[in-house]
Amino acid sequence: MTTTYRSLLFVPGARPDRFDKAAASGADAMIIDLEDAVLPDAKDEARTATLDWLSSRPELGIAVGVRINSPRTGDGCRDLGALTAHAPDLDFIMVPKAETGVDMEIVNEALAGIAPTIAVIESGRGLRRAFDIAKQSPGGVLFGGADYSASLGADISDWDAMIVARGTIAGACGAAGVPAYDVPFLDVKDAEGLRAMTGRAKAFGFSGRACIHPAQVDVVNAVFSPSEEEVSEAKAIIAALEASEGGAVLHKGKLVDRPIILAAQRILAKSGE
Repeated sequence: MTTTYRSLLFVPGARPDRFDKAAASGADAMIIDLEDAVLPDAKDEARTATLDWLSSRPELGIAVGVRINSPRTGDGCRDLGALTAHAPDLDFIMVPKAETGVDMEIVNEALAGIAPTIAVIESGRGLRRAFDIAKQSPGGVLFGGADYSASLGADISDWDAMIVARGTIAGACGAAGVPAYDVPFLDVKDAEGLRAMTGRAKAFGFSGRACIHPAQVDVVNAVFSPSEEEVSEAKAIIAALEASEGGAVLHKGKLVDRPIILAAQRILAKSGE
């Protein structure tokens, strides 16, 4: 069963002094970033520091993943070689610049089951192959909105400008049965903007979102956690289902169909009920 995270906090791989702080942030997962957050001449140092920390990390109560460099680059190939050689204790491996399902298939075979992969779709070419990528990414797909918007010359902060990409990724992940994760919200000081955009992503079908600062974690977790009202309504729907004993399911005078029942079950699963 695929693990779903509400919040995934990026931490630069070249800053091992921040690893423990990220682990204590309250995020569901932390992503040690060997790609965009690391300068080209610091890649080897970041990779070594990451593997050293992973080899001795204590029980943290947080999932830990690594974002490698694109497997289409030399740095990405070196990342894959180091991970296969050391087989560190990881919950997932994030693969940027996913362009095709074959990209992910090759990476999965190279990693030989070390950890499930999460693909990052961040180009028009990748978006065209979103379903192929999603079905080869057992950990899910992250919308790489920054690179995607830059390639189009679009405004990442404009919801409407990104609506096709988000809808395509959410739909592909739904069809493949894996979680979709939204791009980080870039203004770390705008908590209300973060809350509003995260709520829209949730309504679109996203399961969580990446964060670039610990201050964003609580807001993201709150939005992606079922409210008391949602949990209560879901319990009532399931109770109506059980009371029907195989007959028509009625709740508040309305016929409840299978999609509503599945949604209620998802809410209860997220809440731990």
